[in-house]
Amino acid sequence: MVVNLYAKRSAGEDFEKISRPIKHGMWLDASSVDKALLKDLIRDYALDTNIVYDVLDRNELPRLEFSRGENNPRDLYVFLRQPRLTKTGHIAGTPMLCLVKKGLFFTFSTGKMLDVETIEKSTVPTTTEDTQTLLLGVIVSCIAQFESLIAHTSRSIVDTANRLKTHDVTNQDFIHFVVVEDNLNSCKLNLESTLTVIQRLSDNQHGTFNSDSLEALDDICLHIEQLLRSVVSYSQSIISIRNAYSTIANNKLNQRMKMLTVFTVLITLPNVFYGMFGMNVALPFADAPWAYTAIVGFTIVLTLLVYAIGKKLKIF
Repeated sequence: MVVNLYAKRSAGEDFEKISRPIKHGMWLDASSVDKALLKDLIRDYALDTNIVYDVLDRNELPRLEFSRGENNPRDLYVFLRQPRLTKTGHIAGTPMLCLVKKGLFFTFSTGKMLDVETIEKSTVPTTTEDTQTLLLGVIVSCIAQFESLIAHTSRSIVDTANRLKTHDVTNQDFIHFVVVEDNLNSCKLNLESTLTVIQRLSDNQHGTFNSDSLEALDDICLHIEQLLRSVVSYSQSIISIRNAYSTIANNKLNQRMKMLTVFTVLITLPNVFYGMFGMNVALPFADAPWAYTAIVGFTIVLTLLVYAIGKKLKIF
């Protein structure tokens, strides 16, 4: 469990880590949270218990809620997902709860802590005095992580397409396709859910955001829509490459089956004559010294003739 406290009084400053909580203009970032820590934070800051505990559900999707308490009816709870790339190459998501409270901002996550530098580098000016800007900065940071992983996936698709030109298809290639397609579907699901949340925020029914923040939300929506179009495009590329792989694999199998058929026919023809003259009955030319050479020569000529006719007729 890690709890960090930050303060940032102007957009031009860096986030300053503080040692003690303050009543106004503070960001509390809690990572690797458990129920005990959340219980303490709920008690200390009068948070909504039912909503906050939902962050422990690893399958929690992006959504937003306003607290229903009488003392803090305007507290905004926004669930997001932090993506990460696992050792197996899969994209996994961790739920994160952002809480916008008057003068205070909270982020709770069961995963690793937020990278403050990514929020500082976002295009949204952020301060702890204006908590709505911190929410926008965190949203932009999460979307940037998805964008980075989508770019990583696109490079993987290009590498796979290039490999197709120089290597044979293997079972591992098809397993790789499944992983890539699963990653794209995961990104699409999370981005679509995040887009729905941001569109609801843009409605500004409770007057949480000012005009600048609403404009920033519109820009974020456009960015997510562009990423979703990219995901659809990459998914189509995967389908095309997989179909190409399947076609090539089937074509190679057909070629090998055709070659085996040719070998079978060419081997069978001589055996017909060898078997006939190997019978234990009286046969023509049985006592002729040149019979063996004649039979072998005839079968060789016949085999070559059958091969030439088949080649000319493009049978094989």
